[in-house]
Amino acid sequence: MEGQGKGSRNGQGFAGKGRAAVKRGSTLRFVLNAVLIVVSMVAITVIVRVSGGANGIAVHFYYLPIIWAGYLAGDVGALLAGLLAALLCGPMMPADVTAPDPERYWQDPADIGLRTLFFFVVGMASSRVGFILRQRATEFETLYHVARSVSSSLRLESVLKVIADSAEHVMNVRACAIRLLDRDRGLLQLRASRGLSRAYLAKGPVKVAQSPIDMRVLDGETVAMRNVTDSGGFQYVEEAAREGLTSVLSVPLSVKDEVLGVMRVYAHAERAFSRDEIALLEAFANLAAIAIENAQLYEDIRRSYYETVRALTIAIEARDPVTYGHSERVTAVAQRLGERLGLSEEELEVLRFSTILHDIGKIGVEGPALDARLDPDVDLRMFYEMHPLIGRSILAPVQFLHPICEVVLYHHERWDGAGFPEGLAGEQIPFQARLVAIVDTYDRLVNGVDEFGGATPADAFAQIRLQSGSAFDPSLIDVFMQMSTEEIARRTLDDR
Repeated sequence: MEGQGKGSRNGQGFAGKGRAAVKRGSTLRFVLNAVLIVVSMVAITVIVRVSGGANGIAVHFYYLPIIWAGYLAGDVGALLAGLLAALLCGPMMPADVTAPDPERYWQDPADIGLRTLFFFVVGMASSRVGFILRQRATEFETLYHVARSVSSSLRLESVLKVIADSAEHVMNVRACAIRLLDRDRGLLQLRASRGLSRAYLAKGPVKVAQSPIDMRVLDGETVAMRNVTDSGGFQYVEEAAREGLTSVLSVPLSVKDEVLGVMRVYAHAERAFSRDEIALLEAFANLAAIAIENAQLYEDIRRSYYETVRALTIAIEARDPVTYGHSERVTAVAQRLGERLGLSEEELEVLRFSTILHDIGKIGVEGPALDARLDPDVDLRMFYEMHPLIGRSILAPVQFLHPICEVVLYHHERWDGAGFPEGLAGEQIPFQARLVAIVDTYDRLVNGVDEFGGATPADAFAQIRLQSGSAFDPSLIDVFMQMSTEEIARRTLDDR
């Protein structure tokens, strides 16, 4: 854990240095472009003077650096470039050096003013075009990254969070929320949000029957509300007003003509959402719907895998009635312990498969040696101690089970190095294998899986604590004891 923290800090340091380098590079490019614009204007001024003055055709070259400045630096750049061009092509610039009439040699003030106005108009137009192009580029880039997240991850919560964050940022809105429909209860369950306070999120359930706006969206309609306090159909009007939410745009999450939920963005000030903004949010919603469908398909596959594995475990344990249900009990307790330790969703899934399959190697062990780890018969004990190796060899050909092979192989190792099959010690033993070892032993003690079985939870805790630092990881023992003590106390209160 310490190494991870250090690596994380180093990673943050490198990221900070990278951002600083990017910022320095951007500043340098800005300064270089500004210098080039000024130099180009000076060069154009020279060309204008020698090619006929302010009324010559060369004066139109000024539009090029003005457009450039407006595109790169927005309104400020356009205004500054237009002002500089107006000064350089101003009253000191001859109107027409070839004109025979001396009165036409100097520019008319009206010509100066009109030309300056043209400079500003061109600059502002280029600024607007540059802004739109940059905005579209940002939108496309964001949609591309979101699409990559959808295709590269099957974890629904993380993908929906990326989509909500991206929509809130690109659309320049106050907040974004994604809710999925629970048809059985008639609710829209929040699955991801950005920019909404905890107080607003805790306002209460979004009931479809009490929300006419959501009913319309679930019928496949996109609904834009300029002001939620003036338009009927919004369920939590007062809460929205307290949160500072005014305009709301809601679009359906649809897959194959089936509406799965609602995605909406909230604006702080009153706002009329444009067609482009509606189309952009619908694009985000389509990506969210694809992510939901992928996650549901993946969840179905995982559930099928797990049920298949569970059936195999039950078949193995049925060979010995004493061990029947052992793996499922260990799995349930290990899951709670993993959650207490703050394991990620991926780590919890590995733990779930590891515990349900931790004794699969016993399928290759003869009956008398099935549970002979403390048997004085060396031959029987040797066959028993082979079951982790047999288990790994069974699971190795299955690609998606590779992450759990270490746990199956090492769950009988001891903290002091006296375990089997390889005699690993301390942190050489994989973290989840150390966790499974504690829960496995506890279930054996309490549920009569070996000759010490039938102990009360208190006696089992005492025996396990005596082996802290010898058989088991002391830090995990402390967390396991705390969790178990709290659960026993809670059950005692419930029984009263």
